[in-house]
Amino acid sequence: MLEGLRRAGYQAYLVGGCIRDLLSGKKPKDFDVSTNATPEQVRRVFSNSRIIGRRFKICHVVFGREIIEVTTFRSNQEPKHDSFKHQTSGTGMLVRDNIYGKNAEEDAARRDFTINAIYYDLKNSELIDFHAGIYDLKRKVIDMIGDPQKRYLEDPVRMIRALRFAAKLGFTISKRTAEPIRRMEHLLLQVSNARMFEEVNKLFLTGHGLESYRLLRQYGMFEILFGGLEQFLDNPAFNSFVEYALQSSDERYRDQKRNMPHFLYAVILWPKFQSAVSRLMALNDTKADRVSMREIADLACPAVLKEQNHITAIPMGIAESIRSMWSLQLQFLDIDDPDEVASIASKQLFRGGFDIFRIRARFEPYLKRYVDFWQPYYDQSAQNASRRREAMEKEDERRNERVSKAEFSKRPQIPDISGSNEVFSDDTDAERQDRLARARAWRASMHLDP
Repeated sequence: MLEGLRRAGYQAYLVGGCIRDLLSGKKPKDFDVSTNATPEQVRRVFSNSRIIGRRFKICHVVFGREIIEVTTFRSNQEPKHDSFKHQTSGTGMLVRDNIYGKNAEEDAARRDFTINAIYYDLKNSELIDFHAGIYDLKRKVIDMIGDPQKRYLEDPVRMIRALRFAAKLGFTISKRTAEPIRRMEHLLLQVSNARMFEEVNKLFLTGHGLESYRLLRQYGMFEILFGGLEQFLDNPAFNSFVEYALQSSDERYRDQKRNMPHFLYAVILWPKFQSAVSRLMALNDTKADRVSMREIADLACPAVLKEQNHITAIPMGIAESIRSMWSLQLQFLDIDDPDEVASIASKQLFRGGFDIFRIRARFEPYLKRYVDFWQPYYDQSAQNASRRREAMEKEDERRNERVSKAEFSKRPQIPDISGSNEVFSDDTDAERQDRLARARAWRASMHLDP
């Protein structure tokens, strides 16, 4: 990949999370490449690539099931007026940012945090660190490159990213990076709801949902992402319910199981749905021609999701899954009709709905007898799903065997940067001490706190 760009006459480096993970002793899941080739030039070098994005154009180079993200160096220079390349909103938020830089140093100044601006030159086996990112990685600190207030104005999502990396890595956020968040977090309401949906998924579905929730509450950002829940946030039962559900999701992720957005939203927005159902039930009791509980659920769901859609654009399929899981919470109380029981147990989202019901039962004791009733149906459904999954895995193995060796050889290889990892050892050799001293001096000159 890198060699292909260099052969074509371009500069190319590994950068970002893959380097951060390698230096931390973790196996990276993704590889990002930074180059002075424009997206169009990358497209010409690699026929197996596609250009995506409008606000921030990048290239995805596809190798089988793996995707390498290739970004063009960005410039930190004041751009000339060209709305096709650079555009800001009235508040200074970048709507379009496709002003390209000439080298990695320019590009590093446009990246968000110091720990994400470490470059690796594969040809020379050399780490390139313009902003003391290695030092911050050693100190376990999330620190913004440049003026945090200006950078948040450019892209408010950086506030979410700061909390997400702190939750994911167990790092602290530097004082200067954290200070503007509370007075600027309202700017998140200007970000497109489609982009916010993706950011919320990253916060909660990738193994650090519980810590993300706690940090969002600490910074008052949870109320921005999930409006209308303020009345429930001081309720210990609500917090216990959400925290237990998120802890369970984190454990699933560690067990290499997928977490789904519909489960997340069904849990967090549950009290709003429950309140809407209660209001409709009270109204229903005053009518001669009453409607069923399922119809009440179908009426309550759209209003709750419509309000949430202003912040995070929930795709139609996911919204329908949320509706089904909420409806099941009411249907699980109907255990007297054998035909209805069989129908409920055969529903596609039966197990996901029951997972939520079972979590609720930990905090609503009256549900326990219903959990005991439905548990055998759940176990049988899980066994059936396991058999289907095994059959699919065998089919995948047969399909993978047909992948050519030539295609396999193109897949990215994890570089060995262990020789650059001595900064994380306990040795105190002169070279390491000199490097850390220079990093401290640089931070002091920029008035940065650790």
